[in-house]
Amino acid sequence: MTRTTKTLQMVTHPASRGLVTSLAVIIALVLLAGCVTLPSKRAVPVVIVCDIFHAPTDKTIGAEGFSSRIKRMTEQISTADGSQAKAMLHVRLATLEMDHRNPARDYARAGRHIDFYLALTGDIGCVDTARNVRGLLKRIESSDSSKSQVRQLNNELALCRQSYATCNENVQRLQEIELEMEKKRRNIR
Repeated sequence: MTRTTKTLQMVTHPASRGLVTSLAVIIALVLLAGCVTLPSKRAVPVVIVCDIFHAPTDKTIGAEGFSSRIKRMTEQISTADGSQAKAMLHVRLATLEMDHRNPARDYARAGRHIDFYLALTGDIGCVDTARNVRGLLKRIESSDSSKSQVRQLNNELALCRQSYATCNENVQRLQEIELEMEKKRRNIR
């Protein structure tokens, strides 16, 4: 007998059919397990959800205002129970501090709040997003310091131009005085 006919005889045997069917079902379940997530009975660790890009609505801000909302949330941090609550408050404060509608936005303070969030959460939550936002805030902070340096240099340049103009006026007066002196010397001779 050849190997193929031997295999066919095994498949046609009633006990083998049950084995093949159960094997097919097991393979199907294994394949499906990769596609469908089944609920786990194990305890799920606490996951801190990141709220960085969920800015408050205009209605919420209109009712309370940025400064009073920031003040209230800052007070809540000191009374918050647990690191997860504190981390969420820091993220929300960072969102408020860097919101484009906030007239007193402060990117440095927003960065410090994200640093607190990262320190409290470790490697759970949305640390990658928080780190990316923190990196962007550092770049903004450095460009803000560059802008202040540019403003300072512009002010110094304006002072230099004013000083140059004053020097030019003084030189012109001295030249006029020298011409007058020369005229008086000619008249004396």
